[in-house]
Amino acid sequence: MTEADLIRLLSERFHGNFADETARRVRDAGAVDLLYAVVTAPHPELPGPVRQKVLFRGAYVLERIYFDAPEAFMPRAESFCRVDFAACANASAQRHFGKIMADLLGRYAPEPGDLERIAETAAGWAVSPEAKVAVKVWAVEVLKRCRERVGWVAELWDDIVETVALDATPGIESRMRKSWKTRS
Repeated sequence: MTEADLIRLLSERFHGNFADETARRVRDAGAVDLLYAVVTAPHPELPGPVRQKVLFRGAYVLERIYFDAPEAFMPRAESFCRVDFAACANASAQRHFGKIMADLLGRYAPEPGDLERIAETAAGWAVSPEAKVAVKVWAVEVLKRCRERVGWVAELWDDIVETVALDATPGIESRMRKSWKTRS
């Protein structure tokens, strides 16, 4: 599978099993490294709508690979924690990156400086008025994982949750009741 093949695959018509089928094809082709490189590159050469599809769908497929075959993702864990999570600028991809990171922090221990950068990024996503609901939810889940490891997250936890609650949707309110209670 070439980069052009993968970009074409990610920009094709979306269907019900898209992420699962594409994840299987990528794994079968031994192209997880290629997918990761495509998802974490900005792609200024692609037209805007195609770039959006490639980044969003690629992140979705990467998430499927992470949860279905974590061993295929783990060789990229250090890079994901060190650079690529914080560098994710695509609002739609942030949801998938946040979901991956929220789980990854339970399996992998990033360096302290990387963990600090992860927490800073997640805090920015969590309180951004422009962030989509799912991005906010996963960003706070990432912060929840950082709470015991990054001092300022524990100190500001109540303020972070309160800020997210200001414009909370029903989905965020439900998550707050279930798992974002103040200091426990």
